Amino acid sequence: MRTATWIPLISLLLVTPLRTVEARPVSAEAQLWYSVTAQGGIGEHFLYYLEAQPRFGKDDARAILRSAGGVRLAQSMSLWLGNGWIPLRKWEGDSSLQQGESRVFQQFLYTPKFGQVRSTLRARLEQRLLSETTDISLRARVMLRGSHPVAASGRLSLIVWDEVFYHLNSVTNGPSAGFDMNRAFVGAGWRFGDHSSIEVGYLNVFMRRPSQQTDQLIHALSVTMPFDYM
Repeated sequence: MRTATWIPLISLLLVTPLRTVEARPVSAEAQLWYSVTAQGGIGEHFLYYLEAQPRFGKDDARAILRSAGGVRLAQSMSLWLGNGWIPLRKWEGDSSLQQGESRVFQQFLYTPKFGQVRSTLRARLEQRLLSETTDISLRARVMLRGSHPVAASGRLSLIVWDEVFYHLNSVTNGPSAGFDMNRAFVGAGWRFGDHSSIEVGYLNVFMRRPSQQTDQLIHALSVTMPFDYM
């Protein structure tokens, strides 16, 4: 694929949500996000997914653990049901923001290939159980990703993706309905073998925080090690 073809794709993936968001002061910080994932098949029709994702910042560290089971609808299409657990966390010393969270999610995954471009469309609906409220927070998130081999006989790839998060309801002592965050990534991936690889790059995370004086902008070094047995 020619470079000119990538320009509109990268522009599409890295745009911010179209919904207008009131301009507010932004607090920025650098973090390290690291994740290890494993996914594969169980028999002909069933799938599994496991993930551990620690994140490290100057004043904040946490880990996200996820597991899911899926059913294959077609070679590149599947439905998933999973759960996640996030231990207690603390933002900027404010006790009102302390949260421990567990969540259930449903997911549609579509992974077509267009020439040499491997693409992913992931639509996920989460039911979040937060420690500060008895209400269930509903959040939708949609990710669009593309990767294209650029060198080393296809082992080195350029990777870009963007994911938008949106709260579907408002809960007492919790999130309000509306835009939540946007994550945009650009980086490179190196494939070690048929099932293992590493992806390293820059992750930009913009988080809307209506209960605070400022919104949050994270500049993260993202390192991911996927093990894919699909």
